[in-house]
Amino acid sequence: MVNEREDIRRRVREIVGNRPVRWTDHRTTKGDFPGRDWSLEVFDVPSSERRELIHRLWGLLTGLWEEKRLALTVLFHTPENTDRYYAWVREEHAAEMAGTT
Repeated sequence: MVNEREDIRRRVREIVGNRPVRWTDHRTTKGDFPGRDWSLEVFDVPSSERRELIHRLWGLLTGLWEEKRLALTVLFHTPENTDRYYAWVREEHAAEMAGTT
């Protein structure tokens, strides 16, 4: 059985083209901020694609707010920043896609 958070993460991953998507935690952010519990990070997103992905996510984001009053925050990381700071998320993503996590 998939819980609500995992269902949301999977839905976002499908919308953004199966890029690595994970919930924000201590491994990717320093400190705390309002809404951190419901913040997802999407990796390997070129700046030129960010606007289109936001438009594609809009229906999900507004639906979550209207149905559950849940304000989901989505943070994007460029391929360059993913290389520099978060290359390990690609390994996690590959393992997940292979069914080994």
